[in-house]
Amino acid sequence: MSFGQKCFVLTLAFAGICGGSALADERTVIVPTDNQPFTVEKTDIVRLTGKGIAGSKIEAMVRGPAKVEAASIVRQLTNGQAPLGGLVKEFDLKLTDTGKVTVTITVTPPQPGAKPKVTRFQFEVK
Repeated sequence: MSFGQKCFVLTLAFAGICGGSALADERTVIVPTDNQPFTVEKTDIVRLTGKGIAGSKIEAMVRGPAKVEAASIVRQLTNGQAPLGGLVKEFDLKLTDTGKVTVTITVTPPQPGAKPKVTRFQFEVK
């Protein structure tokens, strides 16, 4: 391989690495701030949040045409540090069809005998 051919191959390699900035697909994420019923499109993602004290068990139960696509523990930082005592878990729901969806988020504190906090969300997929 000649010097010119080597430079051409090297240039193509760098163009693939540096030249093409791939953009992620955009999507609409719906984040309700209360538990009032709402309507979404089938292409949307619905993100629901459960919050509790450290050590809590946070679960989501879905009924209807949706499924949990991802569950994320969220660490929020203040002055570069995670504050003590809180736990946040987000559930991203992928909508599978049209119809009514009910999601129940249950936050169970770690203390024995502690009463779970139950939050229900209802929405319709158009």
